[in-house]
Amino acid sequence: MAKKESAAITKIAKVMRDLDFCMLTTTSVDGGLRGRPMSNNGKVEFDGDIWFFSGADTRKISDIKADPAIHLSYADPQKFLFISMTGTAKILKDPKKKRELWVEDLERWFKDGPDSEDVVLIKVTPKVVAYWSGEGDQELTLD
Repeated sequence: MAKKESAAITKIAKVMRDLDFCMLTTTSVDGGLRGRPMSNNGKVEFDGDIWFFSGADTRKISDIKADPAIHLSYADPQKFLFISMTGTAKILKDPKKKRELWVEDLERWFKDGPDSEDVVLIKVTPKVVAYWSGEGDQELTLD
């Protein structure tokens, strides 16, 4: 990883540290935009990729398979912090990675746990990250 890219990822991770929920927007098979709330699970720090759990048989998974381009938007109005990310998503069934990222709160949605074939990971790799805060705004391009 290039030094510039590493510095950008560190900066984004610091800005995102206290943000958990975002809106994940995909393009549906009919061409419309579809957004839904998603959680970073509160304990997964940004390292250049963002990880989400999902049921394997959901509309968002169908959307990503048809068109992997996505948008993520985070907001914390009390702190005047807003983040917009565009990038690509990939669906993974990696049992080791699912167990690594698993947190107990996920049992609420995925009763069979991380080893279930019905549970997949969405790996988002941002290309452009823009953010606005009380300290200014910036747009970063990641390669």
